[in-house]
Amino acid sequence: MNESYRLGEQSIIAYLQRLANGVSTAELDVSALPAELRAVGEQLQKTHAILQQERQLLECNAYIDQLTNLGNRGGLDRHVEQLWRKGDPFTCAYIDIDHLKHCNDRFGHAEGNRYILGICRALTEAMEYDEVLFRIGGDEFVLVSPTTGEAELEQRLERTRTNLVEATSDGKAPMIASFSFGCSRVNPLAGDTRRQMTMDADRKMYRYKLMHRVQQPKDNDAPPHPIAEQLPCNDRVFQAISMSSETRYPFILNLDTGESQWSVNAVRDFDLPSQHPFNSLDLWLARVHPEDRDNVRAELDMVINGAWHFHYMQYRVMDATEAYVLCDCTGYRLDGTDTEPNMYVGMIINRSLADTTDSVTGLGDIHALVNAIGEMRRVARKAGLVAIKIDDIAQVNARFGFDAGDRVLAESAACLMDCSRGKGRLFRSTGPMFVALFDEFDPEETDAIAEEIERFLGSPVLFGSFEYQPPLRVATLHLDAVDRQPVSILNELKALLEEAPQVPGTKLD
Repeated sequence: MNESYRLGEQSIIAYLQRLANGVSTAELDVSALPAELRAVGEQLQKTHAILQQERQLLECNAYIDQLTNLGNRGGLDRHVEQLWRKGDPFTCAYIDIDHLKHCNDRFGHAEGNRYILGICRALTEAMEYDEVLFRIGGDEFVLVSPTTGEAELEQRLERTRTNLVEATSDGKAPMIASFSFGCSRVNPLAGDTRRQMTMDADRKMYRYKLMHRVQQPKDNDAPPHPIAEQLPCNDRVFQAISMSSETRYPFILNLDTGESQWSVNAVRDFDLPSQHPFNSLDLWLARVHPEDRDNVRAELDMVINGAWHFHYMQYRVMDATEAYVLCDCTGYRLDGTDTEPNMYVGMIINRSLADTTDSVTGLGDIHALVNAIGEMRRVARKAGLVAIKIDDIAQVNARFGFDAGDRVLAESAACLMDCSRGKGRLFRSTGPMFVALFDEFDPEETDAIAEEIERFLGSPVLFGSFEYQPPLRVATLHLDAVDRQPVSILNELKALLEEAPQVPGTKLD
């Protein structure tokens, strides 16, 4: 064997070893091989090229949706994992095509595929240069934007949807094209999680679908059912759901007829006349605390008149024992159709009984606070937040006992309820820290509430003959839109409290 042949063999062996070690860019200089080995080298290069093509095809099939040529669920997971490792904030939008099943059932799957591709084209045309769109299911898409904020992306998707609806409402298209969406802004370095991102965007998407339903052209073969003949909900099913919780009271109001359905627990705990009272809004408002009633009435009027489709408020209501208890009310307005009534559907939580209630103050606890901020994220409204910290509680506990410390916190909570007057929702966050949330508040309104709290919250508390005035700190945070995860907002509030000046009180030596 001559030296040239031996060196050629070594080149081929080294080339194969590099390929075996995963070096896909390994090259073999065939022209440098002796004549006897060039055919072997050429065949090895051809085989490597074929394997590379097959590998790329497999990767394509693993991460690409075949109908739309967008990334699929695997591609989304890989892309989000890369963004998460970088640690930069980003926004994702979960998008669901409306009435795809109706399209498939009525017009066939070929038309359904054309419907999917039409939505895909509209979304792609609305994207910015740095955004990526994925199809993760039959009617589900996810748009990921590393730069656009939550509110801005929502506005862009709303314009895209409106244009789609208008373009397909002339009767020429088989059906009106539309989609529902929910956006979530996440910051991995602030403690947000991928599960929070998914749940937040998904819930906002379903809320949007609930409140912005597009009616398809009526099927003339289907006999209409008059509204008067329809019950809001099967009574047995409704009561079964109602009985599943002692602290939550579902309700359904037919806004066209005045009929309503209330849980048997609500009838028991709030002394309602029956489970199906007429004019129940007036009955309920009569039980609302007089200081909260005007604000509650104003918000409910917005829902009844159709100006708002979502209502979330905290206020005091008289229960069957004639004591006022703190309640959270979450409700949706469902717009009617030719055969369905306008309805207001929701849930009332009795904070005096709920398992997310702080036992000392009667306010919602940290879990309720996190849920409330999550609810605020799903409605595009500005918000004001006031954080309050009662200083020296540890010293009060040490000198007078824990009952005394609890009294300071309880009386502080009662004062906060008087200051809010049903305009906001109150929570005991952690330890001696309280948080008040206000929807649709300007910075001036938030600051005014904070100033009132500073004036009245430090009222003296008597421990025997000793008069104690608690020192406190108050900080405000105004958000044009709640576009962050709750943990990020609470961390910012905590930092603002640490920097806030102390309103002095009694010194405990």
